Amino acid sequence: MGYPNFKNKYFEKALFSPSDSISWSKYAKEETKNKPSKYILIYYPYLLNYFEKKYSPKIIKMHRLITIYRHKDIALVQMTGIGAPNATTVLEELISLGGNQFLNIGSCGGLKNFGIFLCEKALRDEGVSYHYLPHGKYSYPSKKLTSMFKKSLEKNNIDFEMGATWTIDAPYRETISEIKHYKQEGIKTVDMETSALFAVAEFRKVKMASCLVVSDILGEDKWDPQFDSKHVKQKLKKLIDIAIETSSI
Repeated sequence: MGYPNFKNKYFEKALFSPSDSISWSKYAKEETKNKPSKYILIYYPYLLNYFEKKYSPKIIKMHRLITIYRHKDIALVQMTGIGAPNATTVLEELISLGGNQFLNIGSCGGLKNFGIFLCEKALRDEGVSYHYLPHGKYSYPSKKLTSMFKKSLEKNNIDFEMGATWTIDAPYRETISEIKHYKQEGIKTVDMETSALFAVAEFRKVKMASCLVVSDILGEDKWDPQFDSKHVKQKLKKLIDIAIETSSI
């Protein structure tokens, strides 16, 4: 039997929605009305600190998964966990609050080299996307938003590559055979959220793009982690500014 277990469930209506959850939890109070329509999703506290110091956002606390940091009509949300289920739950609730454009700025493993990678598509090796879309090898970002982000990168003379990412739920089961296989296919990075975020965005009919910075290299004979390296942090901080610029267009 294919996954998910209930055949063609993506055609079925869910019992309750993110809007129901927001209303039940009384988060739709006065201060949470008229939310920004454009969001930047991040994963590291130091990026939030950078954003707060540079842009002095208004802080709106929702619940333990979501605190919104608003700058004009743009808001930043730091994920409190990792992986597709966490990221897509946050995305769903932000959409229910009026979000319609999302830039995912995260780190990833590199199958070849360090650098910045703007995602053209994402290999669906996670579970969440199959509850939203029919079976398919890849999910895809918004072409328009990806193009906008690409132009902002080029305008600011940022070195980057376009490419596919491999999204997986189990980082400690990224096997040597898979790494070799996907590297031969031309996939350039591996992450834990992108393919699911693309799927939810397509299902909900909102714009989503993802730009990732390689924080560790998955070689065929060794792993090279550099999560706290200066070059990784600098690239991610720069992407925050590029995301603000893109979202301001």
